[in-house]
Amino acid sequence: MIKVLYQGQDITGSVSINHCVHDMFADGESDVLQITLNDTDRIWDSWGPKQGDIISLEYGAARTGKLFVYRCTPQNGLYSIAACAMPATAMENHSKAWEKVRFLQLAQEIAGRHGLALKQYGVEDVLYSYVMQPGQPDFTFFQERCALEGCSFLVYDGSLILYNQGYIESQGAVETVEVTPENQYEYKDNGGRLYGSCTVTAGRYSGSFTAGNGAARALEPALTAYIGSNAEAARFAKGLLRQANRGAQTGILHTKILPGLAAGSMANFQTHGAKSWDGASFIYHIRNNYATGKSKIFFRKPLEGY
Repeated sequence: MIKVLYQGQDITGSVSINHCVHDMFADGESDVLQITLNDTDRIWDSWGPKQGDIISLEYGAARTGKLFVYRCTPQNGLYSIAACAMPATAMENHSKAWEKVRFLQLAQEIAGRHGLALKQYGVEDVLYSYVMQPGQPDFTFFQERCALEGCSFLVYDGSLILYNQGYIESQGAVETVEVTPENQYEYKDNGGRLYGSCTVTAGRYSGSFTAGNGAARALEPALTAYIGSNAEAARFAKGLLRQANRGAQTGILHTKILPGLAAGSMANFQTHGAKSWDGASFIYHIRNNYATGKSKIFFRKPLEGY
C-alpha cells in the first residue's frame, strides 16, 4: 500500500493513485516524483495544491523523504503532481569568491542557503586558497567542485548528503540481490573507453594521476577552477579521472521493489548465468514504480585504486 502525506497530513484514505514513479539519484540530479491521482470528482483543484508544498510517500520500508512540489496539472478526471528533493531556490544563480576556505565550509554554506542540513561521509576537509563561483546555481557549482575531489552529493529529506565516492564503494553491501533468469537485466563492459591517466594544468601549476588500469588514453580536461599548487592539481587530476572512468562497468536490473535499497548505497549482486559480474556494486539510480510494485536499478562496479 502507498501512504501519501501532503503538507504533513496523511491523505491516503482520500486519494486514488493512477500512476506513481519515484526516481532516486546518487549524484548530478534531484530525486523526482511523478504521481497522477484519479480525480473524477474534481476535488484536487479545490484543495489548492501549489508550488513549494511538501509531499512524501511511504511504500513499506521505502521512503521518498520530503519532496517539494514544482508542478500541478489538472486533467480530465486526473490530477498530476511533480515534486523533487531540491527546493525551488536551487535554480537561483549566485556569484561569490572565497579565500582560505575549506571544502566542508563551502558545503555547509550552500546547504544552509537552501534550508538543508549537512551530512558527510568519508570526506577530506581540504583547504583552498581561492574559490570562485561565477554566477551559477549553487548545486551546479558544488557538483563541479565535488568532481574535483572524487566526491558526490545528493539531497534527501531536507539534507545535503556529501560523500567520498571511494569511501562509499569500500563499505559493505547493505543487501544481497539475487538475479534469476526471470529477471530482465543488461550488463555493459565499457572498458575500451577508459582513460589511463589525467593531467591538469592551470597557470604555473600542473599535476597528474595514473590509474594503473593499462588504458593508453590520457585525459586532459580544460579546467576553469583556480589551482593553488602542484599537489592540488594532482588531487584534481585524480578526482576527474575517477569521474571520467566510473562508468567502466555498468548494469541495469528490472525487479520487484526492494525497499532496503537506495541510490548511493552498495549492494551485492549475484547473477545466475553471469557469475563474472557477481559482487558488490554502487547503485547510482533507482526508479521505483509504486503503482506496479516494479523497480529499475542502475548500478556500476567500483573503481579500484582511486
